[in-house]
Amino acid sequence: MRTEEVPVLNFTLSSVIKALSRQCKLAEGKCIKGLSLKSGFDSDLMVQNSLLDMYWRCGQGYIATTLFDEMYVKDIISWNCMISGYSNNGRLDEAVDLFNNMPERNVVSWTALICGYTKVGNMAIAKDLFLRMPSPDSATYNVMISGYMDIGDIANAKHLFAQMPTKDKGTWNLMISGLCKSGDMNCALEMFNRMPQKNVVSWSAMVDGYIRVGDLEYARGLFEMMPEKNLISWSLMIAGYAKFAQPNRSLELFNVFKKTGIKPDNTFLSMIFSNCAQLGVLHTAEKLLKEYGDLVQLSDVKLATALIDMYAKCGTVEKAFQVFTNASKDLVCYSTMISAFASHGMGDDAISLFNEMISENINPDGVVFLGVLTGCSHGGLVTEGRRLFKMMVDEFGLKPSERHYACMVDLLGRAGYLEEARQLIDSMSVKPHSSVWGALLAACRVQGNVELAEVAAQNLLELEPDNSGNYILLSSIYATAKRWDDVARVRGMIRENKVRKQRGASWIELDDAVHEFVMGDISHKDSDSIYTLLDLLFQDISELDC
Repeated sequence: MRTEEVPVLNFTLSSVIKALSRQCKLAEGKCIKGLSLKSGFDSDLMVQNSLLDMYWRCGQGYIATTLFDEMYVKDIISWNCMISGYSNNGRLDEAVDLFNNMPERNVVSWTALICGYTKVGNMAIAKDLFLRMPSPDSATYNVMISGYMDIGDIANAKHLFAQMPTKDKGTWNLMISGLCKSGDMNCALEMFNRMPQKNVVSWSAMVDGYIRVGDLEYARGLFEMMPEKNLISWSLMIAGYAKFAQPNRSLELFNVFKKTGIKPDNTFLSMIFSNCAQLGVLHTAEKLLKEYGDLVQLSDVKLATALIDMYAKCGTVEKAFQVFTNASKDLVCYSTMISAFASHGMGDDAISLFNEMISENINPDGVVFLGVLTGCSHGGLVTEGRRLFKMMVDEFGLKPSERHYACMVDLLGRAGYLEEARQLIDSMSVKPHSSVWGALLAACRVQGNVELAEVAAQNLLELEPDNSGNYILLSSIYATAKRWDDVARVRGMIRENKVRKQRGASWIELDDAVHEFVMGDISHKDSDSIYTLLDLLFQDISELDC
């Protein structure tokens, strides 16, 4: 348009600025502002109002304030834009000051100020403004209902809902969503059934509600009944399975999703790669990378972090680091890569990356320290571990959690510093939990220290009387020391307490599906065929005298 020297109109400039505002493209918006100056629209009210909105949306409220103060002419849109900007950013005193001084007010002015108070949970003032307001519209009612729902005041939300002269879909959806978030699924279902015209938001809110209370079967039933599904609905159901440790069903549903032709976004893909990480299905993950390679943007930190975690948990730490090298990085991204190095016994690399993070002025949190201390533990880096544990407290003011103590006990114990490990436990400000005593018991097995093992086991069995692993580990320590009477005593305790060992499981990845098996399992749909084939294999093995 500019190349062909078509005259620029104020409406055109305003529309472009609004479009850039929605995408928060401040730099481009400033270029358009420059063009408006050259085109003689620097004082045009329509353009200036669009600029006010852009500055607020892009977090430049101080520029918006300066522009507003310099404007020779202001209309009600200018005033409302400023009140809304102040309200949305918690600057309520300034919003009230403008509201009180504006020449005229309309429903938008009142609603913007009310919205500011609902955002900070001050429903008393919000209600006072609402009652003083000449003619609230459905948007105002929705703001108030949303505010009440946010603070858990369901009764007042219901009261306002009943008072509303006309209710739009947004109002019904606010009520249903709020009731679902509060866990009142009976009331939510009753309102959902009363709703005159449901849309995808209504259905999705109900699916989300049942997932929140852990009723995945009912959620799935509603999901299947939905007349139409969008990316959010699919995300909710797939994420629901992942949340409740059912990554198999999550991936199965994702395979159905792929046939819909809906384009996934980075958040959706992050969730899927996280599921692949839980199952350790590298082949499936890499197949997805090929299918959606054009959508995978490593500039998206959340997606990059999910990929790093997936590669690390699937055992390919080199690929994890390759993604990390090319990705945008934040604290969580660094933490994930440090933990990846740590879990693969690469303690020196974990420490090196930790030091790089510090040099980038990213302050570590407890999760980062847990990762790097784990790296020290797996690598036997006692001196570094002691230094980092001290740094965590003295330099960064972080209070060690039970997991940090357990990690240090494991590090010291495995290196033979059992007495120091015991002293560390005694110095804890809170009562040590099972992870700490478990680390000490495991270290005692490595070092053959029966006396300290008995202390650790006594505490463990009090905390976890049903954990078979603790009994087995203590029995093993006694057996190594040839204390057979004690071995028999521990086995007697297992029988007496009716402790059962949890059965292990294994799984295989085949044709985009994951099949899980436990010993004696007959739940698989192809169990008969599987056991028939196993019998044939055993028969062949016997004939070979193996």
